[in-house]
Amino acid sequence: MRIAGLLRRADGRPEAGVVRVGELVVDPSRRSVVVRGTPVSLTQKEYALLLALVREPTRVFAKDDLLRTVWGFRSPGVTRTIDSHACRLRRKLGHAGDQFVVNVWGVGYRLVDAAPDAVTARVAA
Repeated sequence: MRIAGLLRRADGRPEAGVVRVGELVVDPSRRSVVVRGTPVSLTQKEYALLLALVREPTRVFAKDDLLRTVWGFRSPGVTRTIDSHACRLRRKLGHAGDQFVVNVWGVGYRLVDAAPDAVTARVAA
């Protein structure tokens, strides 16, 4: 009975498929990240941070939310952990001048699917 119930509930869940954001392709089932056809090697925490951002690409994530979700912090306090990981992630994904992880000043981070010029124009508007 328990197994049948678990299987029944699992059937309704959507599978985590390939996510595309501009030239960025993330495949959670293979744990792969590709930018413009080039595979990108990420650490476990960099990948977890990217995956959190990719799951809701239009959302601005507060730093405290990311620290709880990705690092499991209960009370974040003052730390530069998220900033340093986001900086490394931006550098690794920044192939051909692309910018996918953007800092929203005073709030946190979000994902974008444009080149830096388009991001600057969108923020200025």
